[in-house]
Amino acid sequence: MSGNWSWEVQVYGATLVPVILSSDKTQLCQFRGDKTAYPIYLTIGNILKSICNKPSFHAQKLIGYLPTISLDGTDISANSACLTHVQLFHYAMWMVTSSLRTGPLTNGIELISGDGVVHLIFPVLAAYVADYPG
Repeated sequence: MSGNWSWEVQVYGATLVPVILSSDKTQLCQFRGDKTAYPIYLTIGNILKSICNKPSFHAQKLIGYLPTISLDGTDISANSACLTHVQLFHYAMWMVTSSLRTGPLTNGIELISGDGVVHLIFPVLAAYVADYPG
């Protein structure tokens, strides 16, 4: 993808839809503080600020959870543990974003807007906002 491709897509009437992923640590249990998860949420950049900042509008959708592992008490070095965490994170994100990398980027997706008009859109991964332990 290049700047020229982005410009040509919009000139021919299609719309680029910036996809924004986010994750943050979430406690799973109120009685034991040792259980946590990292949910991954998806939103798009074309949503008005007045809508996307209100949880009641459900502008962010839960699309998955990042796996977590504890390597405490194992015989691997700190560097190997760090590398294992990084590889696990990247593989999980690769799986979560796999549907964005295939057909939609090449052919686009036809969607019907609220007023009934069909639009050709191209979803593009724009940002990942995260709080994930390194």
